[in-house]
Amino acid sequence: MELTYIGVVQAIIGLYIVLLGSVRSAIFFLILSAILMGSAAVVLPALGGSSIPPVQFALLFTTLRILAPKGGYLGFLPDAVGDNKWLIFFAMYGMASAYLAPRLFAGSFDVFPMQPIEYLGPFGTVPLAPTPQNITATFYMFGAVMLALSCNVMSRMPGAAAAMISAIITASWIHITSGILDLTMRGTPFEDFLAIFRNASYAQLDATASGFVRIRGLLAEASIYAGLGFALFVATAEMWYRSIRSSVTGWTAIGLAMMLVLSTASTAYVALAVYAALFMLRAILFPSAAPAGKLMRAAIAAFGAVFFLCALFIFVPQLPIAIWELIAEMTFGKSESLSGQQRLFWAMQGWHALIASYGLGIGPGSFRSSSQIMAVLGSVGIFGFVAFVLYLVRTFEATRRSSWGLGATPRKTLGGALGSAAILCLIPASISGPSPVPMAFFSIMAGAAIALRRPVQEAVETSPDAALERGGLRSFPAKGARGPRKTVLRPSNRVCAR
Repeated sequence: MELTYIGVVQAIIGLYIVLLGSVRSAIFFLILSAILMGSAAVVLPALGGSSIPPVQFALLFTTLRILAPKGGYLGFLPDAVGDNKWLIFFAMYGMASAYLAPRLFAGSFDVFPMQPIEYLGPFGTVPLAPTPQNITATFYMFGAVMLALSCNVMSRMPGAAAAMISAIITASWIHITSGILDLTMRGTPFEDFLAIFRNASYAQLDATASGFVRIRGLLAEASIYAGLGFALFVATAEMWYRSIRSSVTGWTAIGLAMMLVLSTASTAYVALAVYAALFMLRAILFPSAAPAGKLMRAAIAAFGAVFFLCALFIFVPQLPIAIWELIAEMTFGKSESLSGQQRLFWAMQGWHALIASYGLGIGPGSFRSSSQIMAVLGSVGIFGFVAFVLYLVRTFEATRRSSWGLGATPRKTLGGALGSAAILCLIPASISGPSPVPMAFFSIMAGAAIALRRPVQEAVETSPDAALERGGLRSFPAKGARGPRKTVLRPSNRVCAR
């Protein structure tokens, strides 16, 4: 086990959080670590060059902070376990099958391995057998659960809601800035600085496409950059839709959307199209759930984007043809390309694994997929798939008003935004995800969303003193009040913000 320079910096920060850190610092530490998806905090040569990503390493310190006897968090852990029981079942089943299934079904099924082998070619397979990737997948499954539990526990504490909002906004602008620098500094010595953060054992791919530079930022390839950017985009867009610090979250969402378009990743285009369709469907079905004027502003923004594109095409006439060729290559042309055929082959492995294992799954880390849906089915079978779907239902809570717009309280409103974003951020992975392990931001937002909408918390956090202390609500004299002054709490444009 080798600690990288990123791991050293994290260890110093993590020790400070364990000894002296607050909820705000712990949340920032987790979320900012989660955007370093192309980095390694710890390298494991004994496991074939596998690595521990920064978010998993940061989780070690935040977990220690929660388990500390005098930390004040430990009492919330039993409720957090109950809130996330279906994710725990999904992970426990996956961890058990990662060890047992490759041994139980060894040699009975051929797979394309998670760790590519050069001599196999694009469609080569090897007999199913236990590999180091099964051990790595077990660790990642455990990390997904602990992320949800940690964020669930921390979200119950005063000030956590404001910290979550600020941390997501900060992470978004770091993501945008890294993408802009990667785009403008390509081919200069500054690219070596960005490469410092790409120290994990991932192949560095996709430099250009149809003459366009593919944006990778701090990550290994454009599709990963787009997947992370989309998670941050839906989080900020859903907060803007519910008037949570809308002056900041709105511009942040616009910046992330522009970077998704410029990323040239097919998953970004498909994910944006799906989100736009769902956004319009929600507006049609639940128009009263949105704050006044929000749908009109969304329509104006959409028309503004179209106007900007039309003006750009007038000044650069050849640009529409180039963009169309790029989109065609990244979407429609994918199915005819070698890459598209290979991705289809990988995706179908999940279905074949489900059938070959009699619905039990062959274990996470046993094969590479190109769709998280198929990866879940092939890895953890029917039982794991049902558990994961039940956790999605628990996270979204479709019967709550906050899932579609404004909630009854600021905490419910933020919980609805994060719950919706947690579900939506799975769209890119469902198209191109190689493994059944959900991305870190899914666990972070899902765990926090469930905690923020707990009724027991609302009684404490929505009291006048607590609300005014957070600065998320303003106090107004009640109309026609006589005698002692009464107050009515109304949501401002900075819900849950400091």
